[in-house]
Amino acid sequence: MLLGWFIAGYGYAQIRGGAETARFEPGDRILYQEDLSGTPIGSQVEGWEILQGSYEVAEFQDRRWFRPLAYNTHILRRMDFPQDFSVEFTTYLFEPGEAELRVFLHTEEDIKRGVGPDGYAQVYLKIFRTGNRDGFWFATWNATNRRWQVVVEDPRRLPPDTPHNVALQVRGGRLNLFIDGERVATTPFRPDAPLRAISFRFLSRKGHELPYKDRPALLDGIRIAGYSRPVGRATGGVFLYWMFPGGQENLPQLQAAQNQTISSSTALDALGGEPRTVEGTLVPVDLPANPFAPGEVRVRAEGQAWQAFVRRLRADLEAVRQAGGGLIIVGDGGDGRTERERRLLANQRAIAFAAWLARQGIGNPQNLLSIVADNGGYESIFFVVNNGGYRGIVSLRMQPRR
Repeated sequence: MLLGWFIAGYGYAQIRGGAETARFEPGDRILYQEDLSGTPIGSQVEGWEILQGSYEVAEFQDRRWFRPLAYNTHILRRMDFPQDFSVEFTTYLFEPGEAELRVFLHTEEDIKRGVGPDGYAQVYLKIFRTGNRDGFWFATWNATNRRWQVVVEDPRRLPPDTPHNVALQVRGGRLNLFIDGERVATTPFRPDAPLRAISFRFLSRKGHELPYKDRPALLDGIRIAGYSRPVGRATGGVFLYWMFPGGQENLPQLQAAQNQTISSSTALDALGGEPRTVEGTLVPVDLPANPFAPGEVRVRAEGQAWQAFVRRLRADLEAVRQAGGGLIIVGDGGDGRTERERRLLANQRAIAFAAWLARQGIGNPQNLLSIVADNGGYESIFFVVNNGGYRGIVSLRMQPRR
């Protein structure tokens, strides 16, 4: 009995490291974001090259997904990845035939050499069904011996029949893999050349009598972003954007903003009617730090840095008002452990930060009460500077301008 107590008290349960404590911090400079919520069923998404097979947008479990219509469908999207970046997506794996999703990050040379079932690429990730469990396999390209270097393999670690939230994070020369909120791998990462594309390949590990389109790997919630801050500076919790209707011509000079501009399509709740879509230009706003502790929704924003941040926002309000713009507040729940928890955190953090801004004189607390009372679980809120009103955002699409 004493030996059992010794093992329980001082064995594996006491180990505490990055695998137990590391939290994923998403990039704050969005390169590409697509949640498919406003994409018609049966359509395809602009900007994705079909290298093989075919796909459509389909609905499953009350959300929309990339659905391959044929086995071995392969899609690719080109973009210029910065040195530090994050990639997020959600996948669901059907049991019949043991569905598998492969994810690759490519250089330009990789693409020229030909993108086959196992690359060429610098990063290679498999998420797959195996029996009554889900698992993963993760490798990077070793340029010295010209072969894949396996970082981690665990074929039965993940629960089945549930969406998995996957994140790749490159920061400070290290590549981290997070699955369902847990860091499952970390490795040094120096690609041969700058990364220029991401691709997804839809497969299965076994054959089955059902057509592949009825038992596929599904893909949703793709978000790719760079980092505006050096490693070690907090990000996440909430993101802010000045929003201006129309194109980027004649944008006002702003104090609380980055130089980057993003084209956007924002579907605003119309209080019971059809959502109203507004095409516009977003300008990211720098925050001093993440105002939320892990798992919390209370705003922690004190000190001189936050006071200076509020002064910069106030200074921009008049110029934004004259331009007919507003402030988009996007909650982030990336530190949640389940999809439901992540969405709830994002929703509550968007409201909490909007309320904190209103107490600083950026917004109207009374007007915010109306959206809280009628809140439909929005993860983003639009503050209309001209009249002090608030609107829930049904869907938000972003695409960096060239």
